[in-house]
Amino acid sequence: MGEEASCNAVRVMEAATNAKPAKENGCAPAVAEAVAAVVAPEAAAPVAAAAADPRLQGISDAIRVVPHFPKQGIMFNDITTLLLRPGVFKDAVDLFVERYRGMGIDAVAGIEARGFIFGPAIALAIGAKFIPLRKPRKLPGEVISEKYVLEYGTDCLEMHVGAIERPGERVLIVDDLVATGGTLCAGIRLLERAEADVVECACLIGLPKFKIMLSASILRVTVSAIVALQIFL
Repeated sequence: MGEEASCNAVRVMEAATNAKPAKENGCAPAVAEAVAAVVAPEAAAPVAAAAADPRLQGISDAIRVVPHFPKQGIMFNDITTLLLRPGVFKDAVDLFVERYRGMGIDAVAGIEARGFIFGPAIALAIGAKFIPLRKPRKLPGEVISEKYVLEYGTDCLEMHVGAIERPGERVLIVDDLVATGGTLCAGIRLLERAEADVVECACLIGLPKFKIMLSASILRVTVSAIVALQIFL
């Protein structure tokens, strides 16, 4: 797919919901859904099977929602509380590995910064190389860049020239969260400019349905999320 190709919408599949109130801290509560994914039709069966996976509730419970960070009105999904629980952290990585092992992935591209937490572990487990997609002026040597718009500003991703060593390398993009999809879309464009084949994007968290649908409208590849945190503002 070329950089100028129109983005195709993908279907949203949701599994059974286990809702629970979060600490309010002066804000409206968060509801944790057991699992949600933005997936292509052929991926519906694995997602349905995952709905009964007991690991999902533990992962959802381990993620803390911090209101008004980094600015007023933003509900920040903090995964550092998950990282403090080694068993739950391993469960999250294992769920990704189970999905992508055997898919012929050549490289895992992690988006700075939290994509660096999950990406290398997934890459090692499936026998793929790891490619860091970094913020500006963090990589030495020759890079290519891609600008994008965030919910609360603009930013840029950079990748080393030569990270994709041959046309058609199959790449999985990893980040901790998908909200509007802007960062993932920038990662896709960056890798496609290097002639990679972006197979899928994997995120630990998918944000509210309206934002996931927005992501679906601008992304051209499947996006898989382990849990969805529904925030009522």
